[in-house]
Amino acid sequence: MVDFLTSAKDSFVQALPGIAIRIVVLGIIFTFAKPVLNGVLRVTRVALRKNKVEPLLETFTISLTKTIVYIIYLFLVVSTIGIQATSLVTVLGTAGIAVGLALQGSLANLAGGVLILFFKQFKKGDYISNNGGIEGTVDEIHILYTTLNSVDNKRIIVPNGQLANNAIINFSTNSERRVDLIFSVAYDTPKGKAEKVLQEIMDSNPKILHDHANMIKLIKHSASSIDYVFRAWVKKEDYWDVYFECMSEVKRVFDENHIEIPYQKIDIYNKK
Repeated sequence: MVDFLTSAKDSFVQALPGIAIRIVVLGIIFTFAKPVLNGVLRVTRVALRKNKVEPLLETFTISLTKTIVYIIYLFLVVSTIGIQATSLVTVLGTAGIAVGLALQGSLANLAGGVLILFFKQFKKGDYISNNGGIEGTVDEIHILYTTLNSVDNKRIIVPNGQLANNAIINFSTNSERRVDLIFSVAYDTPKGKAEKVLQEIMDSNPKILHDHANMIKLIKHSASSIDYVFRAWVKKEDYWDVYFECMSEVKRVFDENHIEIPYQKIDIYNKK
């Protein structure tokens, strides 16, 4: 028993300098980890902006750089503790299938982010929506997800894979948009009266592009109304202004001209 304790003591004394060195190195790594990370990110950001890289590509690159630095830190810590990096790689390789299955969603999102940046489907500030019903203004793209801001200022985080693998509607790509409205009038409205007042409303709005193929046409005979389509081309930044202005103005002018906006009626017969 005495020999065992003596041997253990000698082994500890011999290993003590190595343990102390490892503790010091780990202390240095953890002390300078954040400053070094911030420095690398700052240099990367300056280089990207100097080369006038698009904002979305900048945030993606910064996010990717941060991940790479964290991986380097992991290998430094593991090596300092005494685990051989080759052994760690071997273990990870052996568990590769399980890790791959566990991370397949993340890998798909990473690939989705690369595809979005490569094909430039949208840029920072664009208003987009997808067929999943998600829509908002693009703010940032990271290695796994993209952030949007909704019109009521909610933060929406969307996996890149979902954006890359589904149809996207970009409302900001083209400089002009068309306002499409449907206005209904009663069947007893005099022929041509509704078209005339709708045309006057269209002609009087300065935000409508009058040299474009705007249109007012009877589009449908509904059960209780005659429906007219009102299509006006505008600059994209004027879309909602024209939309709300026309909706308000049509109601006012219809009232002035005694044009009835019908509602669905149901006749009930009581059989005795």
